[in-house]
Amino acid sequence: MTFTEEWFGAESQAAVARLANGTRSVRGVCVEVGCWEGRSTAAIANAVWPEVLYAVDTWQGSPGEISADLASRRDVFATFTANMSELTDGNVTPCRMGWREWFGQNTEPIKFLHIDAEHSYTEVCDNIAAALPFMSPWSIICGDDAHHEPVIQAVADTLGVTEMFATLWWKRIGAR
Repeated sequence: MTFTEEWFGAESQAAVARLANGTRSVRGVCVEVGCWEGRSTAAIANAVWPEVLYAVDTWQGSPGEISADLASRRDVFATFTANMSELTDGNVTPCRMGWREWFGQNTEPIKFLHIDAEHSYTEVCDNIAAALPFMSPWSIICGDDAHHEPVIQAVADTLGVTEMFATLWWKRIGAR
């Protein structure tokens, strides 16, 4: 396995796995938006196995962020694919596209969503707004970078009060 950057530590991996596992009885699919080399993806996939985890990413990095420069110098998707082969039981379905495209074609309810894509206020707000109509009752929406001001402000403005643990923000979506 290869993880070049240390962007998602052990405490966050354990937390995201617990959150994903907490949706087993909820109807819907599991989705991760922003996967990079797959450290969080592996944690989620192993927590929800044998269910499928849809891994949505362009694997080109985020414009204006260090990830775009890093992705221009190496094949991040190849690293992700190799890591998933080694670290999971084959229940990850990569969706090599932007999140807007994925949500535009999705028809399934979502029971678990982890967001760790572009870190701008607008992108996080838009990503959450696109996801909310698909979230099942008692589903969990969560994301990384709770310490990053644009991210947490976007989360607060779209979801209101959320819980935080490690580097994650999260909220259980109530019955409708």
